[in-house]
Amino acid sequence: REIGSIIRSLGCFPNEAEVQELLEKIEVEEPGGFVHLEKFLPVMTKVLLDRRFWPIPEDVLLHAFEALDENKCGYITKEDLVKHLTEE
Repeated sequence: REIGSIIRSLGCFPNEAEVQELLEKIEVEEPGGFVHLEKFLPVMTKVLLDRRFWPIPEDVLLHAFEALDENKCGYITKEDLVKHLTEE
């Protein structure tokens, strides 16, 4: 269940459908969904070498933060960010 976080920590940003597609290629056979490293490495190496999942472009992230900056002050407070991430 943490495979998406692991992949994202490697600088790849797939959506959830793409994570599921990768899991199918890895052939998870263990009960409980454990992934063996020897099955993960070849699939992830190909993903990294092919540069398959690019990071979100900076301008898209900036636009998202501007949308959250309700007061148009150029920043988001920690409290506002927590509110948006947990309540909205």
